[in-house]
Amino acid sequence: MKKAWWIVLLLTACATTGRGGYGDSYWLKPADTYIGMDDAVSLLHYANYVRALGAGERERELERQRTAYARDKSDFRRLQYAFALSAGDTGPGERKLALQLLDGFQEGRHGSGLTALATLLAAHLNGVAQAQQMGAQQAQKRIDELEKKLDAVKDIERSLLRREKGKL
Repeated sequence: MKKAWWIVLLLTACATTGRGGYGDSYWLKPADTYIGMDDAVSLLHYANYVRALGAGERERELERQRTAYARDKSDFRRLQYAFALSAGDTGPGERKLALQLLDGFQEGRHGSGLTALATLLAAHLNGVAQAQQMGAQQAQKRIDELEKKLDAVKDIERSLLRREKGKL
Protein backbone atom coordinates (compact mmCIF):
# COMPACT_ATOMS: atom_id res chain seq x y z
CA MET A 1 0.00 0.00 0.00
CA LYS A 2 2.85 2.36 0.82
CA LYS A 3 4.36 1.68 -2.60
CA ALA A 4 1.11 2.58 -4.36
CA TRP A 5 0.96 5.86 -2.43
CA TRP A 6 4.46 6.83 -3.63
CA ILE A 7 3.57 5.99 -7.21
CA VAL A 8 0.46 8.17 -7.04
CA LEU A 9 2.49 10.98 -5.48
CA LEU A 10 5.17 10.66 -8.15
CA LEU A 11 2.63 10.68 -10.98
CA THR A 12 0.91 13.73 -9.48
CA ALA A 13 4.24 15.56 -9.31
CA CYS A 14 5.01 14.68 -12.92
CA ALA A 15 1.57 15.78 -14.07
CA THR A 16 2.02 19.20 -12.48
CA THR A 17 5.44 19.87 -14.02
CA GLY A 18 5.79 21.62 -17.34
CA ARG A 19 3.64 24.29 -18.89
CA GLY A 20 4.15 26.34 -15.73
CA GLY A 21 0.54 26.03 -14.61
CA TYR A 22 -0.69 28.60 -17.14
CA GLY A 23 -4.29 27.50 -17.12
CA ASP A 24 -5.83 25.48 -19.87
CA SER A 25 -3.73 24.58 -22.85
CA TYR A 26 -6.48 24.92 -25.43
CA TRP A 27 -3.97 24.95 -28.27
CA LEU A 28 -2.81 21.41 -27.52
CA LYS A 29 -4.46 18.45 -29.17
CA PRO A 30 -4.95 15.41 -26.94
CA ALA A 31 -2.49 13.46 -29.10
CA ASP A 32 0.18 16.17 -28.58
CA THR A 33 0.12 16.23 -24.78
CA TYR A 34 2.21 14.13 -22.49
CA ILE A 35 3.11 14.18 -18.81
CA GLY A 36 6.04 16.47 -18.13
CA MET A 37 5.75 18.49 -21.35
CA ASP A 38 7.99 21.50 -20.87
CA ASP A 39 7.14 25.11 -21.66
CA ALA A 40 9.24 25.29 -24.83
CA VAL A 41 7.47 22.32 -26.42
CA SER A 42 4.09 23.68 -25.37
CA LEU A 43 4.96 27.05 -26.96
CA LEU A 44 6.00 25.35 -30.20
CA HIS A 45 2.58 23.73 -30.31
CA TYR A 46 1.06 27.16 -29.57
CA ALA A 47 3.01 28.71 -32.48
CA ASN A 48 1.62 26.05 -34.77
CA TYR A 49 -1.88 26.70 -33.41
CA VAL A 50 -1.85 30.49 -33.96
CA ARG A 51 -0.28 30.12 -37.40
CA ALA A 52 -3.37 28.19 -38.54
CA LEU A 53 -5.91 30.75 -37.24
CA GLY A 54 -8.03 32.87 -39.57
CA ALA A 55 -7.97 36.67 -39.40
CA GLY A 56 -10.93 37.02 -37.00
CA GLU A 57 -9.75 34.19 -34.76
CA ARG A 58 -6.26 35.68 -34.72
CA GLU A 59 -7.60 39.03 -33.51
CA ARG A 60 -9.48 37.32 -30.69
CA GLU A 61 -6.37 35.34 -29.79
CA LEU A 62 -4.26 38.51 -29.77
CA GLU A 63 -6.70 40.11 -27.36
CA ARG A 64 -6.69 36.99 -25.18
CA GLN A 65 -2.89 37.03 -25.03
CA ARG A 66 -2.74 40.79 -24.46
CA THR A 67 -4.94 40.49 -21.36
CA ALA A 68 -3.15 37.33 -20.18
CA TYR A 69 0.21 39.09 -20.47
CA ALA A 70 -1.14 42.13 -18.61
CA ARG A 71 -2.07 39.84 -15.70
CA ASP A 72 1.01 37.62 -15.77
CA LYS A 73 4.31 39.00 -17.08
CA SER A 74 6.09 35.65 -16.89
CA ASP A 75 8.55 34.52 -19.54
CA PHE A 76 6.03 31.96 -20.79
CA ARG A 77 3.31 34.60 -21.29
CA ARG A 78 5.80 37.05 -22.80
CA LEU A 79 6.87 34.49 -25.40
CA GLN A 80 3.31 33.30 -25.99
CA TYR A 81 2.20 36.88 -26.68
CA ALA A 82 5.18 37.36 -29.02
CA PHE A 83 4.19 34.21 -30.95
CA ALA A 84 0.61 35.49 -31.24
CA LEU A 85 1.88 38.84 -32.55
CA SER A 86 4.19 37.23 -35.08
CA ALA A 87 1.77 34.67 -36.51
CA GLY A 88 0.24 35.09 -39.92
CA ASP A 89 0.47 38.29 -41.91
CA THR A 90 2.03 40.67 -39.40
CA GLY A 91 2.46 44.36 -39.84
CA PRO A 92 5.50 46.37 -38.80
CA GLY A 93 3.80 47.50 -35.56
CA GLU A 94 3.04 43.96 -34.41
CA ARG A 95 6.53 42.81 -35.38
CA LYS A 96 8.07 45.72 -33.45
CA LEU A 97 6.02 44.91 -30.34
CA ALA A 98 6.95 41.22 -30.58
CA LEU A 99 10.64 42.15 -30.83
CA GLN A 100 10.30 44.45 -27.81
CA LEU A 101 8.83 41.55 -25.84
CA LEU A 102 11.78 39.39 -26.87
CA ASP A 103 14.47 41.99 -26.07
CA GLY A 104 14.63 40.98 -22.42
CA PHE A 105 15.54 37.44 -23.38
CA GLN A 106 18.36 38.56 -25.65
CA GLU A 107 19.81 40.95 -23.12
CA GLY A 108 20.02 38.17 -20.56
CA ARG A 109 17.51 39.70 -18.15
CA HIS A 110 15.55 36.45 -18.13
CA GLY A 111 17.24 33.32 -16.86
CA SER A 112 14.54 31.14 -18.32
CA GLY A 113 14.89 27.95 -20.30
CA LEU A 114 12.92 29.73 -23.01
CA THR A 115 15.80 31.99 -24.07
CA ALA A 116 16.80 29.82 -27.04
CA LEU A 117 13.22 29.76 -28.32
CA ALA A 118 12.93 33.53 -27.87
CA THR A 119 16.21 34.05 -29.75
CA LEU A 120 14.96 31.86 -32.59
CA LEU A 121 11.70 33.83 -32.86
CA ALA A 122 13.58 37.15 -32.77
CA ALA A 123 15.90 35.96 -35.55
CA HIS A 124 12.87 34.95 -37.62
CA LEU A 125 11.17 38.32 -37.09
CA ASN A 126 14.36 40.20 -37.97
CA GLY A 127 14.73 38.08 -41.11
CA VAL A 128 11.16 38.87 -42.16
CA ALA A 129 11.78 42.58 -41.59
CA GLN A 130 14.97 42.48 -43.66
CA ALA A 131 13.25 40.60 -46.49
CA GLN A 132 10.41 43.13 -46.53
CA GLN A 133 12.90 45.99 -46.46
CA MET A 134 14.83 44.48 -49.37
CA GLY A 135 11.56 44.02 -51.25
CA ALA A 136 10.67 47.65 -50.61
CA GLN A 137 14.12 48.76 -51.78
CA GLN A 138 13.78 46.72 -54.95
CA ALA A 139 10.32 48.15 -55.55
CA GLN A 140 11.67 51.68 -55.07
CA LYS A 141 14.52 50.95 -57.48
CA ARG A 142 12.00 49.73 -60.07
CA ILE A 143 9.87 52.84 -59.54
CA ASP A 144 12.95 55.05 -60.06
CA GLU A 145 13.80 53.19 -63.29
CA LEU A 146 10.25 53.61 -64.58
CA GLU A 147 10.25 57.32 -63.71
CA LYS A 148 13.49 57.76 -65.68
CA LYS A 149 11.93 56.01 -68.67
CA LEU A 150 8.82 58.17 -68.38
CA ASP A 151 10.98 61.32 -68.26
CA ALA A 152 12.85 60.11 -71.35
CA VAL A 153 9.56 59.57 -73.21
CA LYS A 154 8.39 63.07 -72.18
CA ASP A 155 11.67 64.55 -73.46
CA ILE A 156 11.18 62.77 -76.81
CA GLU A 157 7.61 64.06 -76.99
CA ARG A 158 8.73 67.65 -76.29
CA SER A 159 11.44 67.33 -78.90
CA LEU A 160 8.92 66.11 -81.48
CA LEU A 161 6.53 68.95 -80.62
CA ARG A 162 9.34 71.53 -81.09
CA ARG A 163 10.22 70.06 -84.49
CA GLU A 164 6.60 70.25 -85.61
CA LYS A 165 6.35 73.88 -84.46
CA GLY A 166 9.60 74.69 -86.28
CA LYS A 167 8.23 73.28 -89.56
CA LEU A 168 5.09 75.39 -89.36
